Amino acid sequence: MRNAIKVDELIATTDNAAAIGEKPQDVVSASDQLTAYLTARVTFLEQLAANALPTHVLLANFSGDAAWSRYVAGIQQVFDEAGLNCPQIDGSTESNMPTVQSGLSITMLGEQQQRTPYKHEQLIWYTYGLPLVGNEVLAQPEDVAQLQPIFQAWKEEIVQQVWPVGSKGLQVEFTRLFGNQQVTSSLDVEKTAGPCAVILLGVHPEKEQLAQKFFLRNFEKLRKTAL
Repeated sequence: MRNAIKVDELIATTDNAAAIGEKPQDVVSASDQLTAYLTARVTFLEQLAANALPTHVLLANFSGDAAWSRYVAGIQQVFDEAGLNCPQIDGSTESNMPTVQSGLSITMLGEQQQRTPYKHEQLIWYTYGLPLVGNEVLAQPEDVAQLQPIFQAWKEEIVQQVWPVGSKGLQVEFTRLFGNQQVTSSLDVEKTAGPCAVILLGVHPEKEQLAQKFFLRNFEKLRKTAL
């Protein structure tokens, strides 16, 4: 698993966003629904990385009562894209103290799925999407790894392993996945990928041609050599 925690039989994943939203002093101006969508998308992708599907969603809202429904709509958008029923959304709002910047955290609890097990070295690895952060995500939405094809390819076991890339960038994830192997990519491997704008996908060698039909843009095969 990447950043997930197993709690008894459930898989817990979480992500957060701060100073992004509709408040005047936010660093990045974006709709609350979009902010929640991107945050929930990361949390959902972390579930896939653990071969799990969410059954519960918890929302911590630091932006005030008015933001709650907009955040819920963003979370629901993730499940709509995946073609899944959205679990019940519970949580809490900070309503005692007004905040000058937006903030939220989304936690998902999920159940692991029965899937064919493969080791990382048995798969062909690709990057999907570009490393983007902040206003770049708003300016280049077409270059953010799209959730719908990722989930469909994962569901059909064309993609065997989903590995989100976050704020530490590609090089850190290469090391976590491949150890001492030298991995090369045309992307900036040191740059933050923000809300997992780029994803590492492990594809079974016999299903590479099928994968090409799912991912039509910013889908690049990694090159690996032993050190």
